[in-house]
Amino acid sequence: MKATPYTTKTGIQIGCRYEPRQKYEPGGDMELLQVALIDPGYRPLATVLVDAFLWSLSAVVLVLLIVVVHYA
Repeated sequence: MKATPYTTKTGIQIGCRYEPRQKYEPGGDMELLQVALIDPGYRPLATVLVDAFLWSLSAVVLVLLIVVVHYA
């Protein structure tokens, strides 16, 4: 047991369980995660690909609809 900083006259030990704060050192993965969560411009590649596919599909459907209505 480590020496306590202070013991009262009645035998109460003050500070016997005190431990200094541990220093927090974030790793590289944590910093990348924080950038991804904080940066509003960050989007995962899967989301970008799904959005591009849906926009392309919408454009094709719109063109086909216009062609069908025009030649009907």
